Amino acid sequence: MLFAGIDVGAQSVKAVLFDGENILGRKLVITEEEAEKAAGRLYHELLSELDLKPGDVETVVATGWGAREVSFADKTSSEQMCAARGARRLFPGARTVLDMGAEGSRAMKLGPDGALLDFSNNAKCASGTGASIELGALYLKVPIHQMGPLSLAAEGAADVSSTCAVFAESVIISHIHQGESRERIAAGVHRAAATRAAELLNRVGIEEDVIFVGGAALNRGLVKSLEEMIKVPILVPEHPRTVVALGAAIQASIKKAGRKRRENAKQE
Repeated sequence: MLFAGIDVGAQSVKAVLFDGENILGRKLVITEEEAEKAAGRLYHELLSELDLKPGDVETVVATGWGAREVSFADKTSSEQMCAARGARRLFPGARTVLDMGAEGSRAMKLGPDGALLDFSNNAKCASGTGASIELGALYLKVPIHQMGPLSLAAEGAADVSSTCAVFAESVIISHIHQGESRERIAAGVHRAAATRAAELLNRVGIEEDVIFVGGAALNRGLVKSLEEMIKVPILVPEHPRTVVALGAAIQASIKKAGRKRRENAKQE
């Protein structure tokens, strides 16, 4: 039996196929297409790559800000639940999960059995999200993937606001005009994002293992800054951007199993 998870984010769409035990395939596309069109195209491309058809998939669960636009999904599920499910599948000892994407961040606290106990979302501001680091890269005139290595090469960090992305923008420009090094500015941008992430984690309570998922988890400079701040090692999966989609696929399999149990109980 096959299950699919679709995660529709602000900048990208991710899809994962799961058979209840193993990940059969994953795919990601960065796109500006509308959610329905992008999700449909990505999903069918993944099925084609695996020589499968839509009819081979039992249940599709969508998540993310554009989940309700995915008409071919059978159900939707929250990003918090999906992030928790996906992280726990990859790291059975997961107790705290941080999910940071382009325009949103959330922290989740899990129980010993993996149940979602608590969560906290970032305020409606780009500060503390991947967008804040993209903003820094824009003004420093470096590719986004170079921001992490740039910050790791810094000696100390320039002060950058962690409370407001607009204010941080003016501070970054000021630092550039004053001749501050790109490395120290990059380190300051990461420290500001890490400060907001640490606030989310502290709200739910930090307990190991701490898992970092989402596109921002690929940034080693951000991971290092956050580790220094919370004084706890952070685990990053091999494919952090598709963990929430994996969680959605797991949700699909769990919902199916729940229906089967109820049907069997009625028959008995």
